[in-house]
Order: sequence, then structure tokens, then C-alpha cells
Amino acid sequence: MEIQLVRGKAVNELDDFEELGEIAHSLDIYMAIHAPYYMDFLGNGYMRNKSSKFLQFAGEIGSQIGARTIVTHIGPYHGCSSRDAIEALVPMFRELRNYYLQHNYRPSIGVELAGRPDLFGTLREITELCQRVRGLVPIINWAHLHARGSRWLNDRESFKKVFDFFDTNLRLAKFYCHFSGVEFDVDGNERHYAPVKKGEIKFEHLAEVILENNYDVIMISDSPLMEHDAMYMKLITERVESRRQERIARREASERIRQVRKAAVEA
Repeated sequence: MEIQLVRGKAVNELDDFEELGEIAHSLDIYMAIHAPYYMDFLGNGYMRNKSSKFLQFAGEIGSQIGARTIVTHIGPYHGCSSRDAIEALVPMFRELRNYYLQHNYRPSIGVELAGRPDLFGTLREITELCQRVRGLVPIINWAHLHARGSRWLNDRESFKKVFDFFDTNLRLAKFYCHFSGVEFDVDGNERHYAPVKKGEIKFEHLAEVILENNYDVIMISDSPLMEHDAMYMKLITERVESRRQERIARREASERIRQVRKAAVEA
């Protein structure tokens, strides 16, 4: 479960979060917090400080509710090159990571891929930032990645390449993902999220790759039909797994028959 603090919450609205964390723990639910969308780590000094302060606050709340990940966007480039942006972000996030460690905050900080070209967050940018700041984790937003990558997530192989890229560069034990459909404007840029059934990206391809490779994945629904599509993705995953098990059973039966025939010939 990802708690969406996307517009910012007053502290007095968070009084029940600790109880929520206890309930989630009893039900074995993975908890996370999503920072507001106004996070702006490359903006002016005021916005950088405000963004950092919120992540400090989110770390405290996350620890109280047993959250394991604090998810954040980086924000616009504000004229920075990709290289200059990374060099500016590395010390900021090292300081935030150290703040979490000093205060014994349990969650990891996760930085999310971005879909628009004016926002920091390409696949390679997020990966390099995580490589250089130990403890930082990537948040794979498949809709953003599809939009930023010229709409290329159209088969199983394309999804597998993303997992392979992270495996090669970060050796992740767990993948934290967001999924939804995505719609585009007339210029081909990401416009907004869409229901899974209406999007170009086929969740079935992703489910096949996850199951066949036994990846440990947290999947968050970003769809406008959030709960509905969460259940829809669960249903697709179950169907894919059922078909996969049927194929395995057929192969095993075929192999047993082959072995019996071979033994009969040898006898």
C-alpha cells in the first residue's frame, strides 16, 4: 500500500497513521509513502530546502507506520544539463540518507522515473543517482518509462531489458514499480495516466516476465481506476501463472512419456 501525500498533508491529519501501520503489519501489507508532486530538488534554494524537509518528515512518519519506502520525484531540470543535475543531486541525497541513518528511520528513499522531457528522471539518470548514493532505490514507473522512451514497451523482450539493465547496474533484490495506462498529447508527450485496459502497455507482457524470472516485485496501481485496476492486474497475473503452470505440466508429462518409451526400447 502506498500512501499518497501528493498534495501535502498537515501534521494533525497523520495521527491515525501509526494505527494504520499496525493493521498493515498484521496483514503483511508492504507500506510506502509517496511525497507530494511539487518536490523540486533542482529549483531555487527555498524549493530545495522545502523538498528536503518534506523527505525528512516523511521518513519520520514512514518509520511510525512501518513503511519501507519513501517515493519521490526529483522535479524539473530548471535549465540544468543532465550531468549538472546529477552532480547537484548526489550530495543532497547523501545528506538525506545520512539524516535517515542518524535518526534510525527505517524506510529507504526511492526516486521515481519521470515521463516528461522537462523532468529529471530518465532510466540512466535514476540508475546513476542510485549507484552514487548508497541506499537509494529506483522506482520503476512503467507508464513514465514508456512515454520517455518513445513508446517502446510493446513486448515481453522490452520489459525484460529493463529488468536486465537494473540487474546489471544495481543488483536489486526487489523491484518497486508503478503501473497504469498512459495517454499522449498531439506532440506525443505524456499527457496523463489512463486505465490499464485503455493504455498501450500490455500488463500481461510484464506479468509474464515477472513470473518466468521469479522477480520480487511490489506493483502499485497508478490508474485513475486505482482499486479496480489493482484487482484487474492481480487477475491477469493469476491467469498468466495458470497458463504457465499448464505449460510446465505438459512439458513434464511429455518428458515422462519420453523416458518410459526410452526405457521400453532399452529393455
